[in-house]
Amino acid sequence: MILQKNLVFRNAAIGIFLLVLLFFTAFILSDFIQNSRTKVSRPKSKSHTRGNELLYNVHHGKTIDAAEIAHIKTFVDHRYDTSDFRLQSVLRILYGHDESLTPATADSIKHMLLDFKYWMDEPGKDGMCFWSENHQILFAAAEYLAGQKYPNDIFTNNGMTGAQHKVKARQRILTWLQQRRLHGFIEWNSNVYYVEDIAPLANLIDFAEDEEIVRKSKIILDLMLYDLASQSYRGTFVSSMGRSYEGGKKSGKRASTRAITEKLFGWETDPGERRGMELNFLYCKNYDIPPVLREIGRDTSTVIIKSSTGLDISEMPALDLIGLEDRQIMMQWAMEAFSNPLVIENSLDYINAHNMQSNKFLYGFRSVNYRLLRWFGLLPVLSRILQPASQGTAIQRANVYTYKTPHYSMYTAQNYHPGEYGDQQHVFGLTLSNNLSVFHNHPALLPHEKPPFGNSPTYWVGYGRLPHSVQDKNINLSIYVLPKKKGFMEKRLLHYTQFYCPKEQFDRFILEKNKLYLQYDHAFLAVMGYQNFTYNEQQKAIMQQGRRTFFICEAGSDAQESFDQFVRRTRANETDFDGEHLRYRSNGSIYNLQFGGAFKINGAAIDTQYPRFDSPYIRAGRDSDTLRFQYKDHSLLLNFDKMMREMATRAARK
Repeated sequence: MILQKNLVFRNAAIGIFLLVLLFFTAFILSDFIQNSRTKVSRPKSKSHTRGNELLYNVHHGKTIDAAEIAHIKTFVDHRYDTSDFRLQSVLRILYGHDESLTPATADSIKHMLLDFKYWMDEPGKDGMCFWSENHQILFAAAEYLAGQKYPNDIFTNNGMTGAQHKVKARQRILTWLQQRRLHGFIEWNSNVYYVEDIAPLANLIDFAEDEEIVRKSKIILDLMLYDLASQSYRGTFVSSMGRSYEGGKKSGKRASTRAITEKLFGWETDPGERRGMELNFLYCKNYDIPPVLREIGRDTSTVIIKSSTGLDISEMPALDLIGLEDRQIMMQWAMEAFSNPLVIENSLDYINAHNMQSNKFLYGFRSVNYRLLRWFGLLPVLSRILQPASQGTAIQRANVYTYKTPHYSMYTAQNYHPGEYGDQQHVFGLTLSNNLSVFHNHPALLPHEKPPFGNSPTYWVGYGRLPHSVQDKNINLSIYVLPKKKGFMEKRLLHYTQFYCPKEQFDRFILEKNKLYLQYDHAFLAVMGYQNFTYNEQQKAIMQQGRRTFFICEAGSDAQESFDQFVRRTRANETDFDGEHLRYRSNGSIYNLQFGGAFKINGAAIDTQYPRFDSPYIRAGRDSDTLRFQYKDHSLLLNFDKMMREMATRAARK
């Protein structure tokens, strides 16, 4: 009897202990991710953003003095988030326009650079995000160029000389470049964040004295411009993206990359009202755009472009990317996989090893002594059990399918983690012009609600839950399966989906129960759903209620049939849906999609795992050493390891 009571007491104690651990773990994960993207308070005045404006002025013959740089120095000295953004244009001014600097201004810039914190392993408090893909190269390029400029000076934050900083940054630069070459871009096709990669690459190409850095930076910049060229529709770079924002999803005019694509296409570029980091690329002198990339961008024929970029978290152990070395933590945190079971212990170890609890992005880790959880090996287990919404922030491998025609471009990240939490990813859409792109999503929040993780996901940015989305040529099938109750750390779970389609921009707009027919210039689009659609004038979208729904999108143009014929034909197409399996018949073909399962056309399973590149311009595996881009009479041969970059133009035939 006593033994039985002791067993009951012991089991109860263990249960209480595990509940306490569960509570603490939930608190850690929630507080950590809640703060992992929260912006640190910054000055309300926009004068601290004038670095790019100053670069523009200096480039056009104006001079600056110490007073004009003072606001930027104050911002950087406080180590506010995005300080690394400001350093890019300041460094280009320092290297390329030193004659425009007064002695006082040059001295102010020097002390700004000497006092800065350039990486996570350095001492000192800060409010900066170091770890996303773009920030990694921004910080490393700034550190390298600052160290190169002042090799014998002591950098006050950690006591290293400029020469030592240069060596330290060089390794991170080469690691970042190699990871992009091997695995592609994590923030794939982002018409926001590509600018923030291109700017530091342009600065390294122009000013680094290391030939390996210069040559490899040119190769990676070539790969980025291939993405811009191949994914742009008539100069508009809006495609499936790893990280995106509302403006850049709805309209190419609002894309941060606009001036870069203009230069890529050989058009006249005018920064206009937006003078951002792209100026560093526009003013780059040591990089020639390969003619083949310009011709690819100008191609208006009908093409299918496939690519694979990034990594799934499950791929990382075999690649030795789980650990605390720079090359490992750079990949883990670039993917924003902080709380994933395979990564969470590394995250905690790295934060603790470098005293990063004072970084307000990581503030939640100060609250609990997590070693107790580590001793019992419960962090990965509880992460799997809790499945926090923060795991949706992880940006994983994307297999992107793009169908470009003379009248539209349709694109999908195929089978991208259906049903999981979403974040800033942009899975599916269709671009009709520089003014208009359309797409659907599951909103994570109600309009104007503050996002759960600092700046995303929101009503139009990203997803609450990801769809199972697949595409073949001009047809996309997408299934949404939403749970009954919200998950752990999920701020809200809305039981509807929506399709952005501003009525006033279309030539024809016909809404019939669960079908919508659109005409934009020469392009047509049929949108079909499970539930009846209602048009929301405020959001410029059709809404579809329900936990289990779908969108089928079929595009066409007047090159094949009239709009009335298109409407009659697609209206008669058969559609069946049982909540998980979607069947669609069109033009004699039968499309089948099982949520979380196979995509089949006429009974044949479709492989949506792609090589690194598969298009009329290049075909290369993920492990290919040599890349050859070819279109019309132009070619580009790249070999990263051999630092080979050869452009060729075939002589015109007589």
